Amino acid sequence: RLFMKIKRPTPVVPLSTRVPDYLIIPTVYGDISYLQNLQFLRKYASKVVIATSNHESEKFYRELKSICRAEGFRYIVAEVPIAKNGIPVKNAYSIYAGVFKHLQSSYILNGTPCVLIDADTYATSNVNNLVRAFLKSPHHIASLRCEVSKPKTTIEKLQAFEYTLAMDNRRVDTWLTSGACNIATARTYHRVFASHSGHFAGGDIEIGKIATVMGLNVGHIDFTFYTAAPDKFKDWFKQRIIWSAGGFRHHVTNIGSFGWYHFFLLMYNSLIIYLLFPLRWVELVNYPQTMVALIVISYIYLYFFATKRKWKKEYFLLPVYSGIQSMIILPIAAYRYFTCVYNQ
Repeated sequence: RLFMKIKRPTPVVPLSTRVPDYLIIPTVYGDISYLQNLQFLRKYASKVVIATSNHESEKFYRELKSICRAEGFRYIVAEVPIAKNGIPVKNAYSIYAGVFKHLQSSYILNGTPCVLIDADTYATSNVNNLVRAFLKSPHHIASLRCEVSKPKTTIEKLQAFEYTLAMDNRRVDTWLTSGACNIATARTYHRVFASHSGHFAGGDIEIGKIATVMGLNVGHIDFTFYTAAPDKFKDWFKQRIIWSAGGFRHHVTNIGSFGWYHFFLLMYNSLIIYLLFPLRWVELVNYPQTMVALIVISYIYLYFFATKRKWKKEYFLLPVYSGIQSMIILPIAAYRYFTCVYNQ
């Protein structure tokens, strides 16, 4: 938190200069109904290129073409790899790899900025100003803020608090690119996705990690996108298993590939979160009173960070929310990681 006070993100200042050339590239596959940010995309119709895979149904392609004709969008059908079990590897990152392989040999100039977003992600501020700020910055690629859109349920409000703290940390850990929104030139994305594993679990921050290892300038721009978050506990639980499987891949099985670049990442995520997991259960079983003390300390910690954002009664559940992730989800996620690797 102290580092964040010192390290400032690249600001976005409204300008009235000529609208720059750029692309907004959302991914959608499986079901066209997942494309939930049409109202936002309509504002930038001439900039929108919808990305999908080459393994969708005829009905999907018909609906996609119909939307693009009606809204003035373009679309790209990207070739995705086939897993060992014969099933196509369809996720945002395998699709983006195919997209930028295609764009490299087509009409898109290498220096064209591209904004990658999820199909349920939108911004209320002017994206033109984001692109202007990016073009003026020294960054080859930049992470952006990603907040929860209109949280209503308890689980959404807990996620909203978590997202806000996580996005604050991007000032220091700029390479922690969110899968819901990031920006780079087509040239940069082509280089990065050429080396991307194509794994969905942890595939988002893998973008920033690869760019960092390549020696590219990875920054953070203070521009906020909003995205949908699970509104039910069951859906949140399933999502976090995937997220934690990605964390296990990055911080345990690949501990030597990037951890040495970032001491705090190595110590916190690799050592405390994952490798000391068994000791947390030993502590809980043998000294349960320690957990009570930790909950009290966590309330003090939370109040310190929540006062400016107004304390909500749901925040009393945050120790439980975090405990479920660090005590229950982690072993399930490790198992899920190995099953994903085996199948892919």
